[in-house]
Amino acid sequence: MRKVVLLGIVVCFVVMALGVAAFAEKEIHIGVTVPGLFSPAFVEMKRQGELKAQELGVKVTVVSAENDIDRQFEQVRDFIAAGVDGIVITTIDSYGIVKAVEEANKAGVPVITVDRKSFGGEVFYHEETDNFNAGRLCAVYVAHLFKDHPGPIEIFIERLDPSVDSVEDRFQGFMFEVSQWPNLKVVAAPNLGMDVGKAFEATINAFQANPNIKVIFLPGEPWLSGTVSALKQLGKWFPRNDPNHIVMVGVDGDQFAVENMIEGYYDFSAVQAIDKFVANAIEVFVQYFREGKKPPVKERYVPVLGLCPENFDFIKDRVWGYRVYMEQKGKQ
Repeated sequence: MRKVVLLGIVVCFVVMALGVAAFAEKEIHIGVTVPGLFSPAFVEMKRQGELKAQELGVKVTVVSAENDIDRQFEQVRDFIAAGVDGIVITTIDSYGIVKAVEEANKAGVPVITVDRKSFGGEVFYHEETDNFNAGRLCAVYVAHLFKDHPGPIEIFIERLDPSVDSVEDRFQGFMFEVSQWPNLKVVAAPNLGMDVGKAFEATINAFQANPNIKVIFLPGEPWLSGTVSALKQLGKWFPRNDPNHIVMVGVDGDQFAVENMIEGYYDFSAVQAIDKFVANAIEVFVQYFREGKKPPVKERYVPVLGLCPENFDFIKDRVWGYRVYMEQKGKQ
């Protein structure tokens, strides 16, 4: 009986070795679906993923779901039908993507999620920002900026879709820290969904109802452009050294935030390493398919980098949005 068991174990290892050897010889094909290219972060995520695939000699197909969860579900189905070896998903809806993950599970195609979780199905590996602390860090900056002010310091939050775990965690982290400071008061937090086009109207409405707003928190900096346009229309667009300045803090570290910080209008960004998420996922898959190595952990939460005018020159080279900003500036 013992010999039979040992023989079975040996056979398992041989099969595993043959499987790894087969992947070493065939072309690895990885499908990637992102919510949309409306966000500079997703554009850079796509670009860095494609560069990593080229470096490692694998085929990668990146598609945009245009912020439509039904389309993203169909994209996952298309990847399965095309026979991809692995699928990377940055989902639009952490609940809505579950069925797609389960279909990939049934087909035997491993799934990695990045930036946002799937709240169901079997995920091979997950990587995202430490979003709760990203939001909290934004509030810490605000709190220390106004630590000697009796308040109330009125805050407007552009809350995004609560079903998207990443942006909701940022909101909750910000709210937690605000609750520790009695001089800070959130006066408006409308739900903008995931529509960047709603930032302008939401900002106009917030200031019309609460003209003494002193701080704006953006859980996602792609919404900054519409916010800036609204502040300009309201006559509230002032640089940091002006007493009428509206303090703006947010999460991402994109090139528009960097540009406005350089120009003296933006105050703080919790910078994600989001540009590397797809590239990291591709590397995890390649190590698994070619060498049989699994990631040491199932989930990884990446700390943010706090960027502000006070430390900008010291850490700018570690900020993905600064790199993109300089590249774009060089093309002008």
